[in-house]
Amino acid sequence: MHNPHNFGAGFVPLHCNCTTMKHLRHILLFGMLSVLFSCQDDAAQHAAEIKEITKKNNNAFKDISAKWAFNIPQPTPAAAGQMANWQEWKLYTKELAQKPAAGLDAYRKKAKAMVTRTEGLLNNIPPLYDNPAVRTRISVLITKVRLISTFIDADNNIPADRIIALITDINRESALLLLQFDELVRRSQIRTEQGEEEMIRALDTVRMANPDVMAQPATGTPPRRQPAQPSYQTGRQTP
Repeated sequence: MHNPHNFGAGFVPLHCNCTTMKHLRHILLFGMLSVLFSCQDDAAQHAAEIKEITKKNNNAFKDISAKWAFNIPQPTPAAAGQMANWQEWKLYTKELAQKPAAGLDAYRKKAKAMVTRTEGLLNNIPPLYDNPAVRTRISVLITKVRLISTFIDADNNIPADRIIALITDINRESALLLLQFDELVRRSQIRTEQGEEEMIRALDTVRMANPDVMAQPATGTPPRRQPAQPSYQTGRQTP
């Protein structure tokens, strides 16, 4: 005969399995909720970080815009005479003189255009200015303008102080470059004056050595011989 207690005992494992499954469902649900809340927290944190970066960049942009002023001096008349056909210099000064429109993107585009114009200064340098010292100073300008473009393109934490310092450096380097042009013109004039003085001294030497030759007319006609003057001695004329 079957024991009635055995029938009831057979359902215990089923009861235990149902309880275990219920606990597993609770665990899984809790895990899913934890992941969901964690993702939401990460998204909120990321959004907060983006907002903070945007705020910093906007503040940096305001500081940069207030100090964005390139004041390139006008060359002296003597230096400008050598630069009359140097179109690259004209494009460089024009690009720097024009302030970009409002907005960080406009300043980034302006910085890239400045790099192109500054690099162009190495082309068609006037012969009087085309020497290693001038090319070195132009290369310094190119490096500083490139740094401005690199810094202002930063996605976060734009270094406004460094960009403002570079603007000052570029103004100073441009002024020094013009002073260098003036010095080269002055030296060329000194060489010309020295050459003229040497020529004058050489002509003076020739005059002193050959006074009759230097005194003759420009037509090449030989000098006229003066008639002999009478010599008076004891009242008689010398034959």
